[in-house]
Amino acid sequence: MPELHIHMPQNRDEERPRLRLTILNQFFYPDHSATSQLMTALAEDLARAGVQVTALAGRGSYNGGQRFAASEMHHGVHIERAWATSFGKRHLPGRLTDYLTFYLGAFWRLLTLPRQDIVMALTTPPLIGLVAWLVGRWRGMRFIALQEDMYPDVAVALGALRAGGLMTRVLDGLTRLMLRHADRIIVLSDCMLERVLDKLGEAARPRIDVIHNWADGQEIVPLAGEKARFWQERGLPALAEKFVVLFSGNLGLVNEFATVLEAARALNQQADIAFVFIGEGARSAELRDFAARHALQNITLLPYQPRTEVCRSLSAADALLITLADGLAGLSVPSKTYSNLAAGRPLLFVGDQRSSTAALIQQHACGATLASG
Repeated sequence: MPELHIHMPQNRDEERPRLRLTILNQFFYPDHSATSQLMTALAEDLARAGVQVTALAGRGSYNGGQRFAASEMHHGVHIERAWATSFGKRHLPGRLTDYLTFYLGAFWRLLTLPRQDIVMALTTPPLIGLVAWLVGRWRGMRFIALQEDMYPDVAVALGALRAGGLMTRVLDGLTRLMLRHADRIIVLSDCMLERVLDKLGEAARPRIDVIHNWADGQEIVPLAGEKARFWQERGLPALAEKFVVLFSGNLGLVNEFATVLEAARALNQQADIAFVFIGEGARSAELRDFAARHALQNITLLPYQPRTEVCRSLSAADALLITLADGLAGLSVPSKTYSNLAAGRPLLFVGDQRSSTAALIQQHACGATLASG
């Protein structure tokens, strides 16, 4: 995690008001989504450093089916949850409804919560930063835009929006408006920095910080001798004797699974290699259907594991798989890269070779990178 420098008072004469920060994202603890885990870790560390942190999220979980308390404290972080629907990510109408209701709920809660010094908005849902900017300007709060994904560029690259279409132009105009008015912009890689500069021009560079995602190197560590125990506990003892290629996390639209699935089909008769997918998401059905259609015995799908088990699950693999669809370099960054590195297993990256993940693996010789196909 980036080192944090905050001056803390040494005596009562030096005391001054604590910095007050609101983190605005649709998901937060105890949700298991990537941004939730990252922001929870950041908020906990900031709170320990003396910052007064409020997390403003929705009441639903990433994949739907769970509802969280409207307000609670967690490790010094005040969590407030705005009312919104929680249909989850499985169907587009439900996802859009979740987005719309969270925009409205977050707008109201930002207006009514005690005023903060800074509001930092992520990109879940897209353009939630507009809410942070509007309310922030009204109430005298500085606005930071943390770009986890670039919209509408990601949707265009995935074919969900048409390049040059009316909706694309509207969303792109709103994104530029939001970023132009941000006091600071945080991007996750040098590649993403160039994408933002393409929108805003070189004059914006002094307002942009490149801060890579991270993993807690004390929570996730390489574990020896874990492989057999982990798979036996899950009723899969045969995996302990195989070379396990493991994908752990959201099975989302930004991932590239076609190459991996074809590799599994080609290796189906090789009994000492297994492909394991732990997680859920929009691409779950695709993986299940492919495995069933081709009668593949070397693919195993498991649900999300508890956060306390992530270190063990990653250590139960021989190689950790990361994928990114072509055209998404600089638009989306696989956050699992950093937890996978912390687990001390070689990384296998499949997808856009211009991405920061591919560059990291090549620079540090900590795995292999393969283009799609």
